[in-house]
Amino acid sequence: MSFFEWLGESYDPGPSGDAQFGARERGRQTCRSVLVRVFVSLGLLGLLGFIMYHQMGIREFHSYRNAGVGVMVYSLIAFFVHPEPDTSNVGFLGGLVDHPFRYSDDVNRILIFLLLVLLPGRFLSEALVDLIRLIRHSARKSPPPGS
Repeated sequence: MSFFEWLGESYDPGPSGDAQFGARERGRQTCRSVLVRVFVSLGLLGLLGFIMYHQMGIREFHSYRNAGVGVMVYSLIAFFVHPEPDTSNVGFLGGLVDHPFRYSDDVNRILIFLLLVLLPGRFLSEALVDLIRLIRHSARKSPPPGS
């Protein structure tokens, strides 16, 4: 934080966003949308494995295990961390130019960056959670076999 940002923020503080932690309350999803999202998510994971095998030439099992653990940790973080930037305070010209007298502008830019970085992991984790909920829901409604 520069001296000008400290000085400007003390006279005219700008709004800044925050981050929420924990699982979000989401509405019910249709069966079709859940299946499409799961298909896209698993396709992207398969594409990652394909790129690792064919493009990068990775053949060792431990590399795939480590990548799987990394994707799982990333997805868990993305599922439970929700950055909420205040987009009304991201500088001049729609965010193209940094506001030289506000560090809250920098906070909002960091939150926007985190939101974009966590978006694919949130897509993957929410698709898998929705699939689990769909399977649970269908298991409760189906009659027992043989009746």
